[in-house]
Formats: sequence, structure tokens, C-alpha cells
Amino acid sequence: MGFIRVGATDFDGTVTDGGAMSVTVLHALDRLRQDGVVRILVTGRIRVELLAGFPDIEKAFDAMVFENGAVTVVGGRTRLLAPPVDREVALALDAKHIPNRRGEVLLATDAVHAGDVLDIIGSRGLDTQMIHNRGQLMVLPAGVTKGTGLAAVLSEMNLSSHNTIAIGDAENDMAMFDVAEVGIAVANAVPSVRRHADMVLGVANGVGIASLVAGPFMTGSERWCPPRRWIEIGFYDDDTPTKVPGSQARIVVSGESGCGKSYLVGLMAERWIEAGYCVLVIDPEGDHAPLHQLHQVRVVDSRSALPEPRDLVETLLSPWSSAVVDLSALPEDQKPSYMQRLRVAAEVQREEKGFPHWVVVDEAHLLREDDEEPWMRRGGYLLSSWRPGLMPSADVEKSDILINCVAQARPVERVPKASWRASIQFGWAAPTSFFVASRHTTHVRHRRKYEDTSLPGDRCFYFRNTGDGPAVAENIAQFRMHLSRLNSEVLEYHLERRDFSRWLEGTIGDRELASQVAEWEDQLQAHRAADLERIRRHVLTAVEERYL
Repeated sequence: MGFIRVGATDFDGTVTDGGAMSVTVLHALDRLRQDGVVRILVTGRIRVELLAGFPDIEKAFDAMVFENGAVTVVGGRTRLLAPPVDREVALALDAKHIPNRRGEVLLATDAVHAGDVLDIIGSRGLDTQMIHNRGQLMVLPAGVTKGTGLAAVLSEMNLSSHNTIAIGDAENDMAMFDVAEVGIAVANAVPSVRRHADMVLGVANGVGIASLVAGPFMTGSERWCPPRRWIEIGFYDDDTPTKVPGSQARIVVSGESGCGKSYLVGLMAERWIEAGYCVLVIDPEGDHAPLHQLHQVRVVDSRSALPEPRDLVETLLSPWSSAVVDLSALPEDQKPSYMQRLRVAAEVQREEKGFPHWVVVDEAHLLREDDEEPWMRRGGYLLSSWRPGLMPSADVEKSDILINCVAQARPVERVPKASWRASIQFGWAAPTSFFVASRHTTHVRHRRKYEDTSLPGDRCFYFRNTGDGPAVAENIAQFRMHLSRLNSEVLEYHLERRDFSRWLEGTIGDRELASQVAEWEDQLQAHRAADLERIRRHVLTAVEERYL
């Protein structure tokens, strides 16, 4: 099954031609059903009027939106999403002998009467809007659009707008284009709609829809993300933004240890989550737990009992929520197996529901080589490792985008907090260097790894020996213990040398905490210098007063 799980379409001028539905259109809708794609009709029509002309129309769709987003029908249950337009408008139109029709919510008339309708609404101070649909005019409560109606149906059916295409031909269809991942105009659409659409079909009406349904984009053999859905992750040297697709891409991030890989991976996950995508982050080293600061992000901590992968993805992921699975407390020999099982569970969930839209695998060299499973065929994968040669070769070979984190750059005014550099390569194009953008969430590199895992000897913190024996911190827990027991002389010695901030940044990789500690170290130096000068002045004054 492909990435698109929902097809939302307008009626008049989109699935109809000359007011009739062809056999070609019905076959295309039936093919969508066979492929597991949910079919939603989104029309400005009044329900009873549409059913009078097309009594079997409800059999062709799984859900319907009528009256330009004001009325929905899901599972046979009708909902009004807004109160009816004030009857005063209809009475005023009747008084002017202007023909009009009332639905359950909207009021419809010919577009030539727009001036009269505007005068009526304005004179009564009503919170009401007018929406054009080619030659027709619809009067609706403010804020009601095809977009709001489509969003309501998707929410009720637990479907994601990011797995949705919307197809239309008229001005009122642009609102549902904005909700859907891809907005598609048929060839006979009005010019403004063709300009607004992400994709314009080569043929008109239902024939265009039939060609789309049979084409590679809907089947999943061709992956494409509209430019408006791409996310910014930094900027090039000429200040143009560096962007990656919001969906369906296959990305590999590599680079030496300590060069900003986890920072960049967390940044991309953060931007996708903020854009409304469902993201599953598999986090073996505990780098990405701070993503819980974002709305609808849950963290699973391996220090507690880890749920079965299938239960995890079913209970924690939804079209609007994401999850970080922190495996840092799991024994190293158990991580690869759990990561592989979680990846399988995520793929099963995708096959059934279309999400998670992204599976982010940090330390991806822990995944085993598995040529039998075409994991990357659909996209929506980000794999990161400092050992890219050990990542599954099929994943790397099928990637669209390669990002290599190269070094820490000098701080620049445009990204004062990040200052990381990387290069990005799209397909066979040459790599291009860019500055990595600043994150909104905090980042602590390998937070859990350094809490209680022993560091090699050359990376430990060695406290000054004052005769009581050497004190060595092999991890953060030991560092905290020794620091709490230091006498003033040793504490002052390390603060003066700025040893604490250098170790926290250079070894632990916690640049944010290191910067804060460095500020306190600077304060100590400044206060000491001020105290020395103050005492110097006191001594000079005392000597002068006593002898001179």
C-alpha cells in the first residue's frame, strides 16, 4: 500500500462531467476502495439535493462532507459543525425576490447577487461569510470551509491529513488543499485553483482522477513531497534555507562522534513534529528525550519495563502524537533485537494506518542486515550513525539524501546557539555545505549514557589530589558525588582553571550546561579581580593616611 491513505474529492466538475458520473470514475473509486484508500466526498452541495440527483452516491464513498464543510456524514451519522445561517438573511433575500436555497446550515444563491447578500449581512452585523463556487454563492457561518469539514472527518476516523490528497476544481476547494498533504487540481479547474494546487492533472474531470488513481504516485512506486511541506534545517552560505522533505524521503546522517549528529537528528524530528507529522524516534543512547517538551510527544524510558513493540506503537502513536523510545538503560546486547522488533512493528502500523510518517533510528549501525525486508521502499526513514559502513547496506543504498556532519563551526550571528556545520547531498548531486539551524528543544548528548556508564581512562575527570588520595569521576554520577565533597581549595582550583566547563563540553558533549558553568567560572574570576582591586585600594589608603 502507498503513502496516501485518504482521497478527498470535490463533486461537481471534479468527479462529474456535464453533471453526470462516468463509469470510468466509478471504477476509479472502486479501485481506491480495493487498495484500502478511504474515499471522502467534500462538496458544497446540500445533501437532499445531491441525493435526489444521485441516489446511490453514498455507496461510492466512505464518508461525506456537505454544504462546504458545515455538515458531515460518517458511518451513517450526520453532524452539523456549525449553527444554521440566520434566517434573517433568507427572509431579506425573499423580500428582494432573489432566489435562494437553504440547507441544514448554509444558504445558497447565484453569485450575481453577491452585492445584495453583502449588504444584507453588513446591515445586520452578522458573523457570516460568502464563499464562491464558480457561478454559485454560498453563505456560511464564519470559519466554515471545506478544509474544516475535511479535518473534522479525518479526526473522527482517526486518519492523518498528511496521508491525504484533496482533488478539486473551484475556489472553495483551495481550503481543503491546505489541509491535505497534497492538493490536486483537475485540468478544467479555474486558474486560481491551478496556481494554488501542488499538482495539476493533465486531463479534466473524472478521467483525470482515473489516471491519477492508476498512476505511480497513488500506488507508492513514486514518492513525492510538495515543496510547501519541506522543513527548514539550516541555511547555506548564501543565506538561502536548507530544506528536506516533510514526508516520504529516505535520509542518512553520518559523521564522527561529537560533530553534532544527534543535534541535527533531533532538530529534524523536532521540525517534523511541529509540522504535525507522527514521528517515532528509536533512541539507543538517550539523546532525544527532551523532545517531550513538544506537544503530543511521549517518552518511553527503558529504566521501566519496556512494552512489547507492537503494543508501544499501537498505544502511543496516532495521527497527532509522536514517541521517543529511550533505550539507554537497556543492556547493550539487548538493544539490536528490540530495535529490530520495534522497526517491524512500526512498519506493520504504517501498512495498516499510514503512520508513523517518520521512523528515526539513531545509532543505526545496531540494526542488523536484512535483505528480505524492503524497509525503505516507502520512505519516511532517517538513519543516523557514526559508523555508516555498518548500517544495513540496502537502507543506505536506497537513500535519497545523505547528510554528513563535518565539524563545529565558529558561532555566527544567524545561529548563535547551534553553530554546527554539515554537508547535504541530494541524489547524485554534489554535496553542499550549510549551517545547522538552532533547535527549540534542549539537547544533551548521550544523557543517560554518561550517567552511570564508565568512561575510558583518558576521558575521566581527575580531581586535584590534596593528600586524601586521588578522586576520579568515570561518569556523571561519580562527578556529582566527588563535587559535593570537595574542599574549598580543590573547588577553587578547578573553577579557576575552568576545568568543569571544558570537561562537560569536550567529553560529555553537553554544550548548554558547559556554557552555564563557564559563566559561573567567569563570574568567580570577575569577582576575585574586583575583590583584589578593592583590597589594593584599602591598603593604599591605609598606608597613605598613616604615613603620608
